[in-house]
Amino acid sequence: MEDVLEPLGRFILRILKWIVVDAIVNFVITGTGHVVLKLLTFGKYPRAGRDEGRTFAVGFVSLAVVLVCLTLIA
Repeated sequence: MEDVLEPLGRFILRILKWIVVDAIVNFVITGTGHVVLKLLTFGKYPRAGRDEGRTFAVGFVSLAVVLVCLTLIA
């Protein structure tokens, strides 16, 4: 019985992991990028639906810079 349910359990856990990682990317990295772009461009960018790639890139870079600065302080 365990041989049958083990792959099903792994499949469900992989789906849950994918959902959690996707939520982190959408809310943390994209949200940070959106806020940083709005602050740096005085509200001009990001435009709705056009600058999603830039938003993600700026969010990723800004979080990396924050982590490097925290590492240098410690």
